[in-house]
Amino acid sequence: MVLMIEVCKLCEELASMSSRSSMVALVSRFIRGLEGRDVEIAVRFIVGELFPPWEPEIGLGVMGVVDSVIKVFSSSRPEFFKEFKATGDVGLAAMRIAERAKGRHMGLLDQRDLTIEEVYDAFKSIAEASGEGSRRRKLRLFSSLLFRAKSPLEVKYLVKLALGERRHGFGEGLMEEAIAEAFNVPHELVRRVNMLISDIGLTARIARSGGAEELKRQGIILFHPVKPMLAEKADSVLTALREMGGKAAFEVKVDGARVQIHKSNGQVRVFSRRATDVTLSLPDVVELVRSKVKAREVVLEGEVVALTREGRPAPFQVLMRRFRRQRGVTKALSEVPLRLYLFDILHLNGKTLIDMPYLERRRVLEEVVGKDMVIDTIVTGRYEEANAFYEEALRAGHEGLMAKSLDSPYTPGVRGKRWLKVKPLFNTLDLVVVAAEYGHGYRASMLSDLYLAAYNPETGEFEVVSKCFTGLTDEELNWMTRRLKEIAIREEGRVVYVEPKIVVEVAFDEVQKSPHYKSGLALRFPRVVRVRDDKAPWEADTIQTLAEIYEKQRGRGGQGG
Repeated sequence: MVLMIEVCKLCEELASMSSRSSMVALVSRFIRGLEGRDVEIAVRFIVGELFPPWEPEIGLGVMGVVDSVIKVFSSSRPEFFKEFKATGDVGLAAMRIAERAKGRHMGLLDQRDLTIEEVYDAFKSIAEASGEGSRRRKLRLFSSLLFRAKSPLEVKYLVKLALGERRHGFGEGLMEEAIAEAFNVPHELVRRVNMLISDIGLTARIARSGGAEELKRQGIILFHPVKPMLAEKADSVLTALREMGGKAAFEVKVDGARVQIHKSNGQVRVFSRRATDVTLSLPDVVELVRSKVKAREVVLEGEVVALTREGRPAPFQVLMRRFRRQRGVTKALSEVPLRLYLFDILHLNGKTLIDMPYLERRRVLEEVVGKDMVIDTIVTGRYEEANAFYEEALRAGHEGLMAKSLDSPYTPGVRGKRWLKVKPLFNTLDLVVVAAEYGHGYRASMLSDLYLAAYNPETGEFEVVSKCFTGLTDEELNWMTRRLKEIAIREEGRVVYVEPKIVVEVAFDEVQKSPHYKSGLALRFPRVVRVRDDKAPWEADTIQTLAEIYEKQRGRGGQGG
């Protein structure tokens, strides 16, 4: 039985540390002695998660959490927001409000200390509350949980968990290392299983109970989305052919949203590339798979594209309206029709297929779903043929091509050169918003100046490479401002720092050397092209990608630095 206060104290200690190896050692010692459900829950709590990403959110919202704190500790909104302004942290503000209550509302003296299992079960009940009056039930349950807390520190982390906020810098990457060290298993096996089942808590439980052998045996679990394999960029069809050794499969790259579809008998669920369950938003896709895909169990990957009345691809933002919609879906079916293009198969009737070469997976895919549902593809080593296919894809309104190595396995969550995307706009990057600054003039109330960061897989950090204030409409900036305030972690003057959750596609002229940013690199003339709601932060382009672009610029006589 693990007490919640123990996890809270651990997270406080992590927040005071800067050494990655020391943090990993501390967490590995802590989880080594845990078993079963405790290790699963503790691992999730430490990385700031309540549930796996595809499970429903608790649905309290920032103001619901704040109002519960105010109610339980007899405070007020002005008092709370005074503390928030001083700390820039909702959890820390809640802790100070609880401290001010001087124990008058900190649990009952004869009440047992909270366990992490009790906290998890309470949040599960909050998430599952639905129907008429569910909002009141959610708030009542969360208030009861706060009342059970016996220390202000527990209040701080209950609030953080409710908001999905993590401030101590210990994410999934470091947790994978801690699991490997705690249970004496290879790090690469831990990472592979976490990529396969998208559940760091369950991964820890498997490592704890069965060690390396059980990790090796672990395959795909139906209705646990597999983290998607990622692609690097190529600036031309010729470059892609050279990278692939002279011959490759070229698939049409549609301007859609990537989806992963799980089917078991009559049950079908659809997940976004961020592992969010979007089944309710895409009933037409569900029905198509249910009626056309005859396999008993299957996991498919593809893209859905919104269509115009003429049957051509509609803008990406039109598609996103379908993805975000939970109500009025029936009306949306006729307003925004979709087409599903499948391009991979990861699991079939109890067998995980990701280690099979691309060509074999492609053959199995066509046998299972038929060629009509599979994306247009050619296999060639001739530049002329590949380039003609590329130009034809562009004329049809698609983004370009995907080039895939013929013998490539499917490597979940890994970005590499076995898959390459070829697009005419090479100078675009997917970056993450990590902060924003209020604008000027009529934009003074909008967070219009965005701080954009690339992912550094070596450190697990997002490093700023640009400040951008062009590209978004006022309507989009209003949406962005609301969203950024929901994920804010602190304010310093006019700058609001946020959790790295929002991905945007950014066009630019060049990559330059910069003394102003930790990364040492900056974008010249950046402008936001669109918001990528379909992408997870860890799918953003990397610092290493920017460095490669910089070196290529130098090679062709660009400004470089």
